[in-house]
Amino acid sequence: MTPAPHAARLFEAHLTVGDLDRSIAFYRDVVGLPLALQLPERGAAFFWIGDPGESMLGLWTLGSAPVAFTSHIAFKTSLPDLLRAGDALRAAGVTPLSFFSAEAGEPSVIAWMPAAAVYFRDPDGHQLEYVAMLDGPPRPELGVVTWSQWANGDRGEIRIESYRGARGELRPLFEEAEDSAAQLDSYLDDGEVIVARAGASVVGHLQVVDGTAAGHAEIKNMAVLATRRSAGVGRALVDAAVQRARVQGLAVLTVATAAADLGNLRFYQRVGFRLRAVERDAFTPASGYDAGTVIGGIELRDRVWLDREVGNDIRSAA
Repeated sequence: MTPAPHAARLFEAHLTVGDLDRSIAFYRDVVGLPLALQLPERGAAFFWIGDPGESMLGLWTLGSAPVAFTSHIAFKTSLPDLLRAGDALRAAGVTPLSFFSAEAGEPSVIAWMPAAAVYFRDPDGHQLEYVAMLDGPPRPELGVVTWSQWANGDRGEIRIESYRGARGELRPLFEEAEDSAAQLDSYLDDGEVIVARAGASVVGHLQVVDGTAAGHAEIKNMAVLATRRSAGVGRALVDAAVQRARVQGLAVLTVATAAADLGNLRFYQRVGFRLRAVERDAFTPASGYDAGTVIGGIELRDRVWLDREVGNDIRSAA
């Protein structure tokens, strides 16, 4: 069988735009790309990325129709240029963003690569990125951190431990996973809380309470800071909860989450939980939740229960 050609790098990418002249000005004057060719009769323009012939960006207009979707493109740059990118964008009237799409005063560091990045949006809402690879080994356990955290060596290992402090200090984390203040007030002080720490900082927590059946315990509330997600912190907290349940001789660990929260459903199944039941209309104004709340385009209405047998469960949460 003839082997496929080796794809050394991406040569070109294309974006749809609403106003070609506006986008030409943006990519030429803000992003700094040299215009290679403009075809007004086709509503298209092409820019070189780097030297001519290295890489190319194409823009295609949709005329008067709105742009139906947005895309993401990253431009590789040097670290010194990346560290100046935020100021340059602000000077051009463009807001620099973090990895999490919040306004940012410094680059984000994606530790698994590792690379530093500054994000921003073009006039049509496409997400653009300047990215610079960093020296040193990858640190996937860190997730995404700020440039100052990375540069100052704030890369401490995550440790899991029981929490003995006032629960109120963790309320912002609890609120990440609970949309009803009344419901949170009703259970904030219940059960045991396990936390994940990086240095002295709490970066995640998991609350375990007694289950509704004998031999069961329930994960009542769990959250990880946005900057530490997708780095194994949640998995480590669940592992600790499973071990706690085994030591106490329990058989089953349960958890409930909103049917609308697809990220949570995916996470819990990946760490060994199975779907058990659906509780319809669990999130209502009568139970403390605002009517019409939407998560990821899905109305917050139903609760999904999952469980994991732990008494004889010798699997690691891989």
